Amino acid sequence: MKHFKIRRRSKKKGEIQVIEPDKNLIDTIQEQVEAPMTTIHCPESVKEDDLKEVTTNPQNYIEINIIKKIRIVDTFYIPSNIKKFKYRKIVYKIIEEEIYLLPTKRGFFMPTSYYYENFIEPVSFKQTNIGITGKALSLLYDENLYKDLFSGDEAKYNIFIVIFLIISISSYIVGLYYVLGGG
Repeated sequence: MKHFKIRRRSKKKGEIQVIEPDKNLIDTIQEQVEAPMTTIHCPESVKEDDLKEVTTNPQNYIEINIIKKIRIVDTFYIPSNIKKFKYRKIVYKIIEEEIYLLPTKRGFFMPTSYYYENFIEPVSFKQTNIGITGKALSLLYDENLYKDLFSGDEAKYNIFIVIFLIISISSYIVGLYYVLGGG
């Protein structure tokens, strides 16, 4: 692929402004051309021919997600027995505490780690909120907690409501009779 310089006229007369092609643009094209879940920028990554091995033995691999500055995520697999990998010219660390198990469409859990481009340590998703915890929120939104409040079995309570309404209306009528001078 040839890279061309783009020339355009400046607002000032007679000056020509030279615009260099964006290197990130070339990176986006590369992401579309290469096979999914592989990369050419990491020598340790699983190649296209070995992707079937990842689906049969996911415990032997780690899914790496590099979040680039151009908002593209480069996703690829590496063997789980290595502690460092090289992406472009930077060596990234693999920290076991920052590896998460994420469910896949095929039904198994895949060890996954996320990195920002040019930062050697993975992104941490540890709870840093001082407020209410995620576990407490999940308990608050548990449907079993509210099942008794909005019970679908309301028919057995309807007879009690009708009886109490008849008693209260009749006692109201008796009270009005005595108040208005009936007795």
